[in-house]
Amino acid sequence: MKITPFLLATFCCLGSLSADIEVPPMQQQEPEDLIIYNRILAKVNGKTISVVDVMKKMDLYLQKNYAHLANSKMARYQFYSSQWRDYLTQMIDTELMIADAEKLEVKVTEAEVREEMLTRFGPNIMPILDTLGLTYEEAKTMIHDEMIVQRMMWFRVNSKALSSVNSKDVKEAYKDFCEKNPEMEEWQYQVLSIRSADKTASEALASRAMELLSSKLDLVALSEQLKTPDEATTVSLSPDMQADERSVSSSHKEVLKTLTENSFSQPIAQVSRVDNSVVYRIFYLKKHSKKQVPSFEKMADQIKDQLLQNAASKENSQYLVKLRERLGYDEKHMTENLPSDFQPFALK
Repeated sequence: MKITPFLLATFCCLGSLSADIEVPPMQQQEPEDLIIYNRILAKVNGKTISVVDVMKKMDLYLQKNYAHLANSKMARYQFYSSQWRDYLTQMIDTELMIADAEKLEVKVTEAEVREEMLTRFGPNIMPILDTLGLTYEEAKTMIHDEMIVQRMMWFRVNSKALSSVNSKDVKEAYKDFCEKNPEMEEWQYQVLSIRSADKTASEALASRAMELLSSKLDLVALSEQLKTPDEATTVSLSPDMQADERSVSSSHKEVLKTLTENSFSQPIAQVSRVDNSVVYRIFYLKKHSKKQVPSFEKMADQIKDQLLQNAASKENSQYLVKLRERLGYDEKHMTENLPSDFQPFALK
């Protein structure tokens, strides 16, 4: 079987929620104490889940993915405070999936759990578990449950997602991508604008501008040199503008199409949209390119992976809904009645 990014992501199902979590960087000044207000948060299939249970689950994630932050009270506090509710939901779903696995007789052997623990923690496991506040049995149970859920996710979610996406779907998605992202020209340019109540004065300044440009004077210096004390006359230089065929105005596009890179247009009289006055504009084209649509061969794997991710997300949501219904999950009965502002963690 070819291991695609989709499979790499979905095999690690318990990490799917955690993969989107941004763990805050460790701050320099550490607090003295991280306080945990422990209490029962939920009861699922006869098993209670407490604040400490959730914290240990989160510590396991930190140790695996952000070991350098595991000893930072500030980083742990910020992580706990922002994510504990999501982890509680994840742990409830885990218990429901384990119950589902028991009905299907899905098992993980002791040897498989030991091998995973060796991979996760290395041969010197006990000092690491001590820092996490976990006993060997607690860690073994967590790893066992993760592996069970991974297999249930494969059976109930990922295998269905894989069978739901075919080559026709990929081709249709590529066609849709091409329609939404057609080939188009892009321009980077600047515009020198000369505006005056006296049309003769503005024409003279425009002619003077072309003379100076022929002597290789750059636009910034040119705009400064053309400025006059006459308040009725203004000379302005736009910042760099980026535009493509969808965003560029028709009047600008008409001029830009006649230019090559690093060239200037002749002074062009245009009617200002602001006050309908006549403005002389000189366009300078810095860069011209054409955005190409990648070939199907280059995009096929990427599109397929995205379709698989979307299908897996849909299957996962449907599975959890059906699982909760089938096992009689009632959030009001399983989740303790917590105050809306309940915060189980604090710093001192």
